[in-house]
Parts: sequence; C-alpha cells; structure tokens
Amino acid sequence: MKRSWLITILFCLLLLGGGGAVLLLPQVVPFSQCSDVYKRYADKDGIDATFIKDYKVNDSVHVNVTLLEARTDSAWTQLTDDFNAQLPPDMPPPPPNTVDFWYAPHDNYSHPMDTILTNNDIIAVSHDIRTIAIFHIESEKQIDAILYHQITTNKITSKNE
Repeated sequence: MKRSWLITILFCLLLLGGGGAVLLLPQVVPFSQCSDVYKRYADKDGIDATFIKDYKVNDSVHVNVTLLEARTDSAWTQLTDDFNAQLPPDMPPPPPNTVDFWYAPHDNYSHPMDTILTNNDIIAVSHDIRTIAIFHIESEKQIDAILYHQITTNKITSKNE
C-alpha cells in the first residue's frame, strides 16, 4: 500500500515538474515560421539574427519582429547597404540612443515605401549599437501601436519626413 502512494506522489511531482519546465523554458519558433529576412541572415557571419513571434507592443497589439545585430564592421556595412540605412558622409553621427525609422515594402527593404501603409514594414535602426529591427506589419493598428510605443519610449527620427 505504501508503495502505491509513493509511486502516485512521484508521478504527480514528475507531472508538475514537467509542466513547470515547459512553461519556464523559452519557446522556440520553428525555422519554417520565421520571417524571410530572418532566414536570410540567420547563418551570416558577424550578424546575430533573432525572430520574435507575436512581440507584445501593448495590451492588445502583437507583431512579429526580426532583430539583426552586427558584431563586426563588415557585417554592419552589409546591413546598412542591404537596408539603405547608410548615414550620409557629411552628416554628423546621431546622438546616442537615437533610433531612425522608416517604412519599406515587405518584399524589398532598400526601396522607398509603398503608398499603402500596410504593404510596408517598419524598419528601426540604431547606429550606435549597430542594430536593425524589422516590424512585420499586417494592420494599421500595429503601426499606430508601434509608433506610439517608440515615440514615448525612445528618441527617434523619421527617414520618411
């Protein structure tokens, strides 16, 4: 009789421990569900690529985001070329903690923005930490929430203005 209780208790503890581990472990998005831009940079030398599925912008808005961080000068040059994010040579460096942002078409981030806002993604660039964030837009509600969040939490400038 004691043995059956011991087995029952151990089984319950195992279930609780397994459930807790599943909840606490980071969730990994399958490669096939990641953005195309993530897939492009995931294995590039000198670039740390991260895909965040359903990033919570506020209580009701979620958006997929790809983060690209250059670890080398050559990787940063490649990213700024690919995203048309180079600073003009005669322009002084931006102040620290400044984030430039603009809209770019879903299919080609180096092109000018599409006139229909939801056909674009929001590109946010921090030159001082050599990072590019791509907010994969599906609705105007996401655009409003992202811009409000960025304006109220960061110093930003717009490349489109």
